[in-house]
Amino acid sequence: MRSSDEIIVPGHPRWLEFASRLNRARFCFGTTEQARSALAGMTHVNVEGSLHALARLGGTCDCHIELDVVHSPAGVGA
Repeated sequence: MRSSDEIIVPGHPRWLEFASRLNRARFCFGTTEQARSALAGMTHVNVEGSLHALARLGGTCDCHIELDVVHSPAGVGA
C-alpha cells in the first residue's frame, strides 16, 4: 500500500464509481468478495482499509454494503 492509496467510503469523490461496480453483483454469499473485487479493479485504492471502513459503517458483507451503506442517506449520491 502506498501512502496515496485511497479509502473509499461515502463522500469520497470515487464513491459512485465503487457503488456502480458493486451494483453489478447479483448475489451475496455472506462475504465481501464482490466488494473486494470492485475495489481491486479501481486504481490507487486501499482495498483492506476500505473494507474495514465499510464494515464500521455496517457493511459486513456484500449485501450489507449494498443495502446498508450504498443506499443509506450518507451513501446515496455521496
